[in-house]
Amino acid sequence: MTGTCHRRDLAYEATRIAALLGIAGLAVVGCSPSDAASSSLPSSSTAMPTAVAPAGIAGPVQGQALVSALRQGGLILWMRHTARDSRSGDVSDQQAGAHDCAQQSELTPEGVSQARAVGEGMRSLGLPIAAVHTARLCRTQATAQQLDVAPVTDDARLDEATTWTDRGGDSAYQQAVAAILATPPPAGRDVVDVTSLLTIPNARPAVLAELGEGEVAVFRPHPDGGPELLVRIGRDAWPALVRAASNTPVPATPTR
Repeated sequence: MTGTCHRRDLAYEATRIAALLGIAGLAVVGCSPSDAASSSLPSSSTAMPTAVAPAGIAGPVQGQALVSALRQGGLILWMRHTARDSRSGDVSDQQAGAHDCAQQSELTPEGVSQARAVGEGMRSLGLPIAAVHTARLCRTQATAQQLDVAPVTDDARLDEATTWTDRGGDSAYQQAVAAILATPPPAGRDVVDVTSLLTIPNARPAVLAELGEGEVAVFRPHPDGGPELLVRIGRDAWPALVRAASNTPVPATPTR
């Protein structure tokens, strides 16, 4: 390759292959580390794979750099619920408000174990998580509780698309998602949002319509320019981050 390094294309290929192989990441040949890192763009233009292996980590921020970013705070960890049963995931606004789990899908025993494992990884990394917000869905509430990383509160804006039928429809849902991703966490802290797939046409950021069960998309909110997608973390990738953290200093955590 000659001339200017096409770092966005190379970074995409590296992260796509890494995700499919379930490894921590691949070098962007022909670009300097700073070039690879600078390929992180607002989510509307960042190229990311449409599927991440459960043990995969995909994005320009990897390893100790990712651990350091998570520990410094200021990030939104957008998480899809873990494995659920085969009942329909469609929920009305009334069912969500009543917490009617008899009419909803719930986590399977495997899903419970998956959520606990993700939470264990977050705790082992010492992430400064200020709060966990969850949709009013039984499967997301159970996921949030099993994480056991911070106080859990419901946020109706995170409810799935079927609950928005009488609340303004898809456009109102999209606006609510945009507002959440534009809101910075408390200084030096992270926030976890647990929800389901964003199943609306032309979902933005598109990654929210692609997450696997238990997968986390990490965003840095930019109120004036849209959220920046830093990385996608598969549900089984947290042990690899814990290993990467062994030589990463833990910053002081602000008191709650």
